[in-house]
Amino acid sequence: MTTITQILGGAQILLGVSYDLQGCFEQYLTDEQRTFLVTLRLLSHYHPPLERISATTGRPAYENEPFLRAFLAKSFFRISTTDDLRERLQGDPNLRQICGFAKVPSAATFSRRLASLSETAMLVRTLNEVSADFHTDKLVGHISRDSTAIAARGTPANSKRDVASEPKRKRGRPRKGESSPGEKLSRLQRQLRMKPGKAIAELNTACAWGCKKNSQGTVMFWKGYKLHLDVTDRGIPVTAVVTGANVHDSQVAIPMEKWTERKLDFLYSVMDSAYDAAPISDYISGKGRVPLIDPNKRRGAERKTLTPAQRERFKVRTTVERANAHLKDWLLPAQIFVGGIKKVTFVLLCGVLMLAALKVLQATAGPLPGTA
Repeated sequence: MTTITQILGGAQILLGVSYDLQGCFEQYLTDEQRTFLVTLRLLSHYHPPLERISATTGRPAYENEPFLRAFLAKSFFRISTTDDLRERLQGDPNLRQICGFAKVPSAATFSRRLASLSETAMLVRTLNEVSADFHTDKLVGHISRDSTAIAARGTPANSKRDVASEPKRKRGRPRKGESSPGEKLSRLQRQLRMKPGKAIAELNTACAWGCKKNSQGTVMFWKGYKLHLDVTDRGIPVTAVVTGANVHDSQVAIPMEKWTERKLDFLYSVMDSAYDAAPISDYISGKGRVPLIDPNKRRGAERKTLTPAQRERFKVRTTVERANAHLKDWLLPAQIFVGGIKKVTFVLLCGVLMLAALKVLQATAGPLPGTA
């Protein structure tokens, strides 16, 4: 198997060390464009072959590869909409050449290709390959897990009032059709025996209202989705899952743990108090790893605390917070304008994949020009 170091053997050329790449381009090649070329070189080695498009009549059809590069460029250069992307391609001959367009396609063509590429799982497979290959024969210390709010346009599946406060439960047996207090726990128990894909399929994936407390303790509301992320000590994304905004973080922990353990070996699973549930801890412990979860205060019970040693180790969780901040500040649009979970997932995974490529490049080749 070709190693990442071997793949990047020609990356120094792209960074301008041994060859004047500028002569191949019409305009001045910026540091950002050079770094984007390196990330494409890395990712192209891992993404599965794209279906070739053939047309029996009329003009030759566009291939899928230029569109995939354009959507990755949309994340890398933080371009909000398809119209803005087309405008950037028309005014930037370097980017147009990097993506592989002789002529910029219409907005309708971009929309159709986004829909068709969203139906595939190619970005998930690429992320799996990149993370698994980079961590071959490596033991990872910690996997940090957290979610972040993703604002989007769309009709929510619930109302803001539904998530504003927890409904008060009456004593006694629940009425017909009413959920019982132990339902969340029973779902986690069922997930222990389920395949991760099936467990995720049971969760809400529609646009919804969400509610959570930020680091300052202020309750915030948003309409859209949640991006759940597993990252390593180096901040490299390993597993990413997109759900509706009203899905509790704990409902995704066990499936993500199962997916991540297939890709690499690690010692600790680090999570905040939203993941403090016995089935999650029991599953992690049963696999020979250590669950490091901030204890949640139970109603009517004294809150447990981490030991001083655990608190010190728990600080590593800032890696996933920094990864989410990097995504939202540099690689994701401020608001998602596409509709449907498949398209939303595709847009978000473009950003996650670019973050993974940048982190792998930084770990392999050092700081990159034109990056945050």
